[in-house]
Amino acid sequence: MKRLLFIAILTLIISCSKSDDNNEEMSLCQEKEFLETFIVEPNDCFIFDDPLMTFTFVSFDNYTKTDLDETPYTRIIASILIDDLTWEFPHRIYEDTESDDTSFSGFVNAGINDNIYTIHFDEIEFTETETQFIFHRATIRLEKYED
Repeated sequence: MKRLLFIAILTLIISCSKSDDNNEEMSLCQEKEFLETFIVEPNDCFIFDDPLMTFTFVSFDNYTKTDLDETPYTRIIASILIDDLTWEFPHRIYEDTESDDTSFSGFVNAGINDNIYTIHFDEIEFTETETQFIFHRATIRLEKYED
């Protein structure tokens, strides 16, 4: 019986400290509105209302030029947190092959349960070297899917 009580108390302590960590992390995030255009860099986080959602842009992967026939891309990783549920997702954004200049843009659909969002990557800033594309930051908008 004592062992069961100890496990219950330990679980309660761990859950409370986890909630405190989430609140502290959310206080470091910037508040944004849906469809507002803003710039993200790796590890930036943003808070949106209705429902309360935290969007974190985790990282870009640089692209190494190895296959000349392959369309260059960056793999982005982002996460969404709603009601203590987190979904971290990778997605590829390819070079705009129809553009005269080299550029990267696209969109990602992501969500948790009935909360679906489209993340528009309007422009991704990068440096091109002889051997790779190095990605720095992006101009994005989040759109909430409405039925």
